[in-house]
Amino acid sequence: MNRLEGKITLITGASDGIGFEVAKAFVNEGAAVVMIARGAEKLKASAAQLAVAGGRVLPIPCDVGSTSDMKAAFQQTLNTFGRLDVLVNNAAVAIPGDITEDSDAEWNHLLNINLLGVFRGIKYALPPMLKQKKGSIINMASVQGDRSWDHWTTYAAAKGGMKAATRQLAGQYGPQGIRFNTLSPGAIDTPMNQQRAKDEGPELYEMYQRMHALGRMGTADEVNGACVFLASDESSFVSGIDLAVDGGLLVLPRN
Repeated sequence: MNRLEGKITLITGASDGIGFEVAKAFVNEGAAVVMIARGAEKLKASAAQLAVAGGRVLPIPCDVGSTSDMKAAFQQTLNTFGRLDVLVNNAAVAIPGDITEDSDAEWNHLLNINLLGVFRGIKYALPPMLKQKKGSIINMASVQGDRSWDHWTTYAAAKGGMKAATRQLAGQYGPQGIRFNTLSPGAIDTPMNQQRAKDEGPELYEMYQRMHALGRMGTADEVNGACVFLASDESSFVSGIDLAVDGGLLVLPRN
């Protein structure tokens, strides 16, 4: 407990799934959490759950695909707390597509959320972190940046680009005390995957279970420990890595 005591943190896509579970874990560890998500009502309800449990939370409706929204959200964070110690770029959309049929608009939509949303978060988080000469930026990537699945080229391109950018930034801003890392979950039982199972059929979850060395999907709260570690001072000498929380998926052949 209290591994994040006094840290001001901002999490995108924080109203459900992994983002909400990370927000809950951060609150439990003593952090103040700025929760960002697009749906205002759902975000308000999620923040209220954490506040009832004694958490210090600030919900800000925000579309990570909008530069003006992101700029305003970070400014509100600084106006409220005066600093920012941890950023978790978690917001994403999962949209499959055949590359021979995808349109420019479809690629631009996904990349605007999954990659440019990360760029915007980093852009506005860096100035206050550089001023205090300390900060941890955690980009939520995916094992899909390392493994081939049919019809997920756009998503994989965004996650792979995120990993490359994270390594580059870790080298560039390390001397200023800013740490950059990615966290790559395997298949996690989140609302996003639950919706995919509804759209694609129960065979999806059966396939996910076979893919992992542990023989099951992960749960959102199983990502929390890794995220808390990367946000905390326990990882003060950890930068430029990709931490796979994947149940052994990457050690098995493609299934």
